[in-house]
Amino acid sequence: MRPIALAATALAASAAALAVGFAATATAQAAAPKATILPGHWEYSYRIGIIPIGNEDKCIKPADAAQFSKGICTRRYKCEYTTNQVDDGKIALKGTWTDKKGRAAPVNAKGSYTPESFKLDIKMKTVDGMPLAGVMNAKRLSATCPADVK
Repeated sequence: MRPIALAATALAASAAALAVGFAATATAQAAAPKATILPGHWEYSYRIGIIPIGNEDKCIKPADAAQFSKGICTRRYKCEYTTNQVDDGKIALKGTWTDKKGRAAPVNAKGSYTPESFKLDIKMKTVDGMPLAGVMNAKRLSATCPADVK
């Protein structure tokens, strides 16, 4: 596979993981959850530089929306952040994702959010050390999810 195809695949997978793993309290020490994004039918798009690499629809459940600021993670990784700020419409994340084989990949994401949209500029290195930079945009399409969107 060509390096750009590998990079696009890695960024799309990472961006998808970002989309799935968001949470909704301002910090781990926060006593009460803060409102961030709304649940419902969302559309995500991903690109590396100016090159679009994919898009997908997601159904964000209330529990997913309530997880927006706890950090980005999936079942495939153990995620640790030295910086995790999701508050007042701004997102700043810096840390590492470690896979099941113990390989760590540094991740840095900055962006903004409203209850019905968010944008992240993502910089990371794959577990193999390949640097990637891309953008993930998301917008809420409706309050309810179609039956065919998971």
